[in-house]
Amino acid sequence: MTIRSRWGAAASAVLLTVLAACGGGGGSGDSDRALRVAAASDASSLDPIRGNAGTDHVLLYPLYDTLVSYSTGLEPEPGLAESWEQKSPTELTLKLREGLTFHDGEPLDAEAVVYNAERALGEGSNIQADLASVEKVTADDELTVTYHLKAADASLLLVLADRAGMMVSPKAAEAASGDLSTKPVGAGGWKFKEWKRGSVLKVTKFADYWDTDAERVSAIDFNIIPEPKTRVTSLRSGQQDVAMEISPSDSDALDKADNVSLDASPRVNLNQVYLNKAAPELSDPDVRKALSLAINREALLKSGYFGRGVIADGIVPGGDYWAAPPASVKSEYDPDRAKQLLAQAGKSDLSFDMIANADSATIRVAEILKEQWAAVGVTVNLRPLEIVQATNDYFNDRKAPALLSQWTGRPDPAMSYRLMFSGEGYFNTSDEGTPGLEKALGQADVSTEPQARKPGLDAAAEAVFADTPWLPLVFGDSLVGLGDDVKGFEGNLLGKPKFIGVSLG
Repeated sequence: MTIRSRWGAAASAVLLTVLAACGGGGGSGDSDRALRVAAASDASSLDPIRGNAGTDHVLLYPLYDTLVSYSTGLEPEPGLAESWEQKSPTELTLKLREGLTFHDGEPLDAEAVVYNAERALGEGSNIQADLASVEKVTADDELTVTYHLKAADASLLLVLADRAGMMVSPKAAEAASGDLSTKPVGAGGWKFKEWKRGSVLKVTKFADYWDTDAERVSAIDFNIIPEPKTRVTSLRSGQQDVAMEISPSDSDALDKADNVSLDASPRVNLNQVYLNKAAPELSDPDVRKALSLAINREALLKSGYFGRGVIADGIVPGGDYWAAPPASVKSEYDPDRAKQLLAQAGKSDLSFDMIANADSATIRVAEILKEQWAAVGVTVNLRPLEIVQATNDYFNDRKAPALLSQWTGRPDPAMSYRLMFSGEGYFNTSDEGTPGLEKALGQADVSTEPQARKPGLDAAAEAVFADTPWLPLVFGDSLVGLGDDVKGFEGNLLGKPKFIGVSLG
């Protein structure tokens, strides 16, 4: 399976028909019933700068529109900003749409964008690395804002399609003492109604949303159902309209079931093991390389993911435009070499803890990894935790040197490199940057043209491969269960649907 270049014509982008919904817009097919979505995990926070899980986006996008949007193939498209201009390599100017408002009625103007940028760069923000190139942001007039950069940053446009581009109401943020984790006020197609942690997030249609032509359901209920089989059962019984993150083990049966369908499409969601290079057990790069060499990814794909995906060598799939040449980045299986490296490092009896998301699909993969590592003399102590607790224990409290989870991808590959492998990246628990990475990303920032950026991003992939700061496993397919009534949603390579344009047939 090959994922085509994300920078080609729209017709060449991989289309992910993921979700749909009930009611919406102003059409004759409207329904007052909420779209019921079985989500795999709860949000770590409903404040876009404070969350720490990539799975948050599915719950955040309905609440927060972004300055820049993206196509199914991850090409930048207008969002809250109707246009932009790169006046120089260090100046990006955005023109906002007229008449934008937040859910609390406050105007979304240039000053509000400046406030959001300063907030994202300030204390308590988990996305400072996304805007590390930004020196300041200025309001040129009521609807025009300019990002002034310390150095060229070709990824900034798509950075503004992610958390850094999710606009919050300054008035609401001030009233909440800077923390909107439980009181979200954005400018998305739906506004906050209710959140019962671990149970349900409810949102209702925002009447003053700027895109008046967009089909939107009247409400969405995100029902938090961590166990994959329970999500499938609730979909087949008619209790849910959409079931996210179908387990590969359940996919074939769901595909054959009546009154439901399975959407199976490739995406840039990477199943991986996060490693803390500062942990004594994993501080030697030869030890980390040995752990990688001990993984039989072909067997893991077959037994752990039931063949639903492709083997991972780097941050993007091998067929992607941004993938480095296979000759320089290749995840090999060589257990004998793994034993040699462990012996040379004095770690033949290596033992370490690994946190893992507690759902049955992830634990299956964790047990396979444990067995493969045991074959080279490595003992892994598994610590299954619910996903929000797992991410908090690993990224915030740093209670274990390893975490088996996912990297849900970002609109631009440079974002992934900075967030996971730079010294300032939130998802780099070692706080130690990958040698050679900053130089490589600097080369990628010479232009916004893909052809000019490619050599630098290839060098970044090679630097990460040499350092082995993490263990890429498999790019899992997007597996989403849909009720027969669900119509009209078009997803994207990130597998993070925004629910705009959906309806119940």
